[in-house]
Amino acid sequence: MYVTKKIRSLGIHLPRMLLTFFMLFTTMIPNVTFASDEVNVPVDLKISPIKGKYSPSEEIQIEAVTKKEGETFDASLEIVFKEKKTIQLETKKIGNNYVSKATFKPENLGITIENVSVLYKIVMKDKDKTWIGSAEKLIRVDEMPIIGPSVDSDFTISPEKTLKVGKKIKFTVHTPYRGKLKEEGYFKFYLFNSVDNTQKVEKVRTYYDQKKNIYITTGYFTPKKEGVYTPFFLLHMYNDETNEVIVGNGVVKFTVTADSKINASISPQTATMKFGDEIYLLLTYKVFGIKSDQFIREYNYGVSEISKEYDEKEGVYKVLIKFKPDKKKMYDFEAKVKNPETNFEAITNAKINVE
Repeated sequence: MYVTKKIRSLGIHLPRMLLTFFMLFTTMIPNVTFASDEVNVPVDLKISPIKGKYSPSEEIQIEAVTKKEGETFDASLEIVFKEKKTIQLETKKIGNNYVSKATFKPENLGITIENVSVLYKIVMKDKDKTWIGSAEKLIRVDEMPIIGPSVDSDFTISPEKTLKVGKKIKFTVHTPYRGKLKEEGYFKFYLFNSVDNTQKVEKVRTYYDQKKNIYITTGYFTPKKEGVYTPFFLLHMYNDETNEVIVGNGVVKFTVTADSKINASISPQTATMKFGDEIYLLLTYKVFGIKSDQFIREYNYGVSEISKEYDEKEGVYKVLIKFKPDKKKMYDFEAKVKNPETNFEAITNAKINVE
């Protein structure tokens, strides 16, 4: 009898107990939410220009279009190679779509020769639903240019010998005529065979020589570093008869050496001071092709070097010197800068009168 009564009591109070438990649960944990529905949506991901291979210095444009859903969104773009880099996106609502755009250059991300994955993702939400769109494109980045149907161009430089850092070099290229000019000729340096690929060829011009039936391209290059340079030349022509793009291409290799002269100066060049005081002098010198800390600096009096820095804008090194004379007299202060590789040196002087 006792057992039957207990079961009846439990059956009567069970719904009330469950309701009480649910109320306590939601009161104690107010932030608990239940999972919303997730829906995958398509994304139209485009990369332009459309090519089989991209140069590291080439500007690549990305556009992703997704049908607008929900009230809020979060879009992201990642470039994946040996590393993973996040690219800044600009996303706007255009009509019934979200349109995301971005631009990047592979070389700015440290990409030279890589297979690269472009990953786009957008998450759109409202109160109880989530829409997720994602897309991926694979591209190839390579330092070597693509060559299709081609013709050899005659690439020469002037002067041909004794090429120095800071001295202008003229590039001249003759390309046999194979069709209308589709794209003007241009020059490109690559790190695998040139000491620097950041320097530009200036005043590049392509024109047609009707008498010789050739395209002539000229440009001017002023090397900033010593070493080997191997510029490539490319010119695109369109042949109406074959409906082909024909590429004129040429290459030349040359070596640039540093100017043997070191330019040095000191400031002030003349000064008058009281005995017991200190004077600060600024040694300035310009060099090529070797790190500043590998140069030897010598002084004919004991000094302290306070600071050393490189001024990129002026292309010079600056050393701040502190000198404290130990006698009353006229000092012929001398600073020497020497290149240990070539033994060339520069000497600069200052006259300091101590009273």
